[in-house]
Amino acid sequence: MTCAVLLVRRGGALGLYLVTVSGCIIPDSEISVQDEFLNLHAVRIVEPSPVTERADSDCRERTSLSGCPRVPDTLPSGLISPGFALCVCQEGERDLGLGFDVFVEDADIDGQGDPTDDIIGALFLDMPDQPEDPRDFLAYTNHLPPEEPARRFRASDVQTIERPDPHLKAWTLGDQSRVDLCNDHDSPKDEFDGLHELRLIVTDRPWYRPALVDADGNAILDDNGLPSFADPVVGMPDLAAGATYDTASYVFQCFDASDPPEGVECNCEA
Repeated sequence: MTCAVLLVRRGGALGLYLVTVSGCIIPDSEISVQDEFLNLHAVRIVEPSPVTERADSDCRERTSLSGCPRVPDTLPSGLISPGFALCVCQEGERDLGLGFDVFVEDADIDGQGDPTDDIIGALFLDMPDQPEDPRDFLAYTNHLPPEEPARRFRASDVQTIERPDPHLKAWTLGDQSRVDLCNDHDSPKDEFDGLHELRLIVTDRPWYRPALVDADGNAILDDNGLPSFADPVVGMPDLAAGATYDTASYVFQCFDASDPPEGVECNCEA
């Protein structure tokens, strides 16, 4: 028998009465939710935060640490200001360049406490807000390959206070050779002097792969009868697969080494 609870008025007072009606649905109390396919925690780009001397003093007094825990040296989002000019050099020359680490964290772990998600990322140059294909703006792939997972930092290298191991991971940009933002950008632009935006996108699932369809819109199947997929769209997180993502934006200025403004000294070398 199905039922519903109705709110009715009787004798000037409100009351609850149980009556039978057709079509009432009773929730099943035996339902158990399976969360093995859920991505419970989001990936996050970690940036340094300024810490005052007073805060460091409190950390030393209240903990066994020498100061407040902080992310190792990295490049904060916003204006890239390395302390020297970044220049577009002549053919056959390179700029002095710079090197930095990019840090990410993701709290998803297995039963042994080890991180379960591989974090991948990519850099994009001067990409508009709604690009038709983000791959058209992919840049600096020799420094951050889009399929290369971030490496894990040891827990002992990342000190924390009253929080679990953040499972910090990182890429080192400029490990083998310095990142030459103004000359080694994978871009066909002939004139590169001026302001540019560098956007970092990270995600905890493989990049989205669109399903292949025929002219009638039907899925193209492989030899095993399964849907076929196109190449990964680097820069597009696969939200349908439960991916989370994070972004950070940087701005930098390139000067023309052949005609630098007054007071600007370029560091181009063969």
